[in-house]
Amino acid sequence: MFLTEPEVYRLLSSYGISVPRYLVFRRGEFPPWNTFPAVVKVVSGEIVHKSNAGGVLFVKSREEFEQAVSNLAEEFPSVEEFIVEEELSGIEAFVGVKRDRSFLHVLGAGTGGIFVELFEDVVFIPVKSTRDEAREQIKKTKLYRLIEGFRSFKGNLELFLDFIEKLKRLLAEHPEIYELDLNPTFITESSVVPADGRALLKEPEKRRKFRPLSDRVFRPESVAVIGASVNPKKVGYALVRNLERFKGKVFPVNPKYEKVLGFRCYPSVREIPEPVDCALIAVPAEIVPAVLRECGEKGVKLAVVISAGFKEAGREELEREVVEVARKFGIRVLGPNTLGFMVPPLGLNASFSTTLPPEGEISFLSQSGALITAVVDAAVKESIGFSEVISLGNQSDIEITECFDLAVRSSDTKVILSYVEGLELGWELLDFVGKKPAVFIKAGRSEGGKRAAASHTGSLAGDYKVFKDVVECRGGIVVDSLEEAFDCCRFLTAYGRLRGNKLLIVTNAGGPGTLAADYATSFGLELISVEPVLEELSRVLPPNWSRINPVDLIGDATSDRYRSAFEILEKLSWDVCLVIVTPQSMTDVPEIAHEVVKLAERSGRAVVGCFMGGNSVAKGVEILKREKIPVYPDPYRAVNSIRRGVWSVQSSSEERREKA
Repeated sequence: MFLTEPEVYRLLSSYGISVPRYLVFRRGEFPPWNTFPAVVKVVSGEIVHKSNAGGVLFVKSREEFEQAVSNLAEEFPSVEEFIVEEELSGIEAFVGVKRDRSFLHVLGAGTGGIFVELFEDVVFIPVKSTRDEAREQIKKTKLYRLIEGFRSFKGNLELFLDFIEKLKRLLAEHPEIYELDLNPTFITESSVVPADGRALLKEPEKRRKFRPLSDRVFRPESVAVIGASVNPKKVGYALVRNLERFKGKVFPVNPKYEKVLGFRCYPSVREIPEPVDCALIAVPAEIVPAVLRECGEKGVKLAVVISAGFKEAGREELEREVVEVARKFGIRVLGPNTLGFMVPPLGLNASFSTTLPPEGEISFLSQSGALITAVVDAAVKESIGFSEVISLGNQSDIEITECFDLAVRSSDTKVILSYVEGLELGWELLDFVGKKPAVFIKAGRSEGGKRAAASHTGSLAGDYKVFKDVVECRGGIVVDSLEEAFDCCRFLTAYGRLRGNKLLIVTNAGGPGTLAADYATSFGLELISVEPVLEELSRVLPPNWSRINPVDLIGDATSDRYRSAFEILEKLSWDVCLVIVTPQSMTDVPEIAHEVVKLAERSGRAVVGCFMGGNSVAKGVEILKREKIPVYPDPYRAVNSIRRGVWSVQSSSEERREKA
């Protein structure tokens, strides 16, 4: 069902949103309209883009108005209603709404008019956003520059935010709105008024219910392996082998064997004489429901269905049966078709991954099991540790948002890293994003992955675009690659999110220092002035030192020169110090690394290393990694990680949400 322009205007007006002066009339009528210039349009739910179809005419006089009415009546013989409204002027903004399957209503805002798809200057704002979060989103657009003042253009940002807040209230009370286009919406210094409107209504889809997980669900004291095997080529063998380091109790289950890898083996989970917290199920898909019933009778709390051959193989009915059985007995199900999960602090590898990653403070949630094996392997090399690693599989029961909530509540986790392909509980996810540093890798950004839609909003709102905008609006970090994800996690586990963006750069090479300064400026970081300590620095540095930030110590700088500069620069107000080291014949890299560690300890502030090179800087890199100082091989990765770690408005917005 469509709402026509007059119907949209009436709805907006009921929420205190200004609309243009207008008059609706029927075919054959020439209403008493004398406000010019004006716009005459057809009123039809079937014509998507009236301008493109020739259904919009601008008039400057009564004579032109009557001629326009006659022309439109002739051009559109099936249209029975028309509208005339005052012609507005000002900054042309686009405002649109789309009901996303996962995040529910999201608002799009940016530069508007007939070129809205060409400019693609639109950001998406969740209805759950605060006013300050909405403001920060708008600041990312070129529309913001126009509102602030550019040549003859100037608008009123606060009025525009008032408009958005009223629209959010309207959407909260009208879940049936599927799409809404208000393009253009004209912004001036004294008003914000849409000059067009069209809405599509659809009944909201049925959504799965968010079910919080128990704090101990992935911290079992006992694990049964149902489908255990003595055959090294079987998954059931790998599962038991991986549990050999587990600090809890292990119970293989298979009626064929008396022992598996030294553990006593039971014919059924029901015959295990002790309580079982978690069951790893690796049996043919067809018998999983029966096995789950036995688990339910035993009182198992978590079933990890390793077995494949369910929804991903076109057997949705079988997967539904799994969920029904689990719900009947109060079992939470991870999977099916999952790699399993790992908890390094417990020595627990409840998966068939060959490697248990180092212990750390990152919770890694992934909708791809294969990606987990690659990440875990790389993490060992990069000295990155995890509090837990969870493979979601088909998410028949446990969904990634429920795991995210659990990670937020966990005292073991500082940073949450998530690989996301699709979300069902995005609306709920927005309640948790921002409570802890969170890094997301989102698949599906290609044009082929976008949902087609007839409206402006639909054509602009690809899955990736909506995901990135709404998650970052609430304080999440969406990265482009695994490398960037690791870089961010390294910084965030060391320092969390920073409250300030003042950057100091210290280097022994002018080129890398200049690159770092360029990146910092483009990312919006503030390069502090060293003017207050200029004389002190000049007394300990060579005559040709840079005298600006970046502080270039010159190529022959040793650890003594770094230390002397650090002791003076500590007096300045900075939030992050980036220390760049390039290997030259006199560069004592390990000793410089020790000075970097001491600077971090003395200052109590964020210090980041950028040690450029290979073997020549390897020992220094090793020292920084051991001491949990983030270190990167090039200036871009270092500065990018710093800017990713800086809170903008989200920190204050989150504080306000916590107080509310």
